[in-house]
Amino acid sequence: MCFPAAVHASVPGVTDLALKPRKIRKVAVLGGGLMGSGIATALILSNYHVILKEVNENFLQAGVGRVKANLQSRVKKGKMTQEKFEKTLSLLKRVLGYEDFRDVDMVIEAVIENVSLKQEIFADLEKYCPPHCILASNTSTIDLNLIGEKTRSHDRIVGAHFFR
Repeated sequence: MCFPAAVHASVPGVTDLALKPRKIRKVAVLGGGLMGSGIATALILSNYHVILKEVNENFLQAGVGRVKANLQSRVKKGKMTQEKFEKTLSLLKRVLGYEDFRDVDMVIEAVIENVSLKQEIFADLEKYCPPHCILASNTSTIDLNLIGEKTRSHDRIVGAHFFR
């Protein structure tokens, strides 16, 4: 929810004083299904370096294929040149492990709605991601407190739901 400055200024304890936006340079997306590949596409189209992680090579190839298809659709419609297609796609890195997450600024988890899986993922993210990294879930049904229950990073877990 978004509150106008006049409203949130009157709510005790709510302030934006001294807050500075974080620079986001590299984002990891967990899950290359329809939602994850769509998120990855939107990010690379906005010139972010993106790491797409999947659980196995077949799922990873399928996820990258969806991103390519999203971009190719723009080429066919004349909204993107082939050269821009190649340059944009070069912003996408494909991985099967968390080793490349050491310098990400944000992670967006977009896997199936399974509490124990998400808890395991967020516990892993806490081990591999830098302390400043924002850990986001694309969940639409699971309480974020429950997702982060097995971590010490409650202050950096956020919901970031995307609509297709």
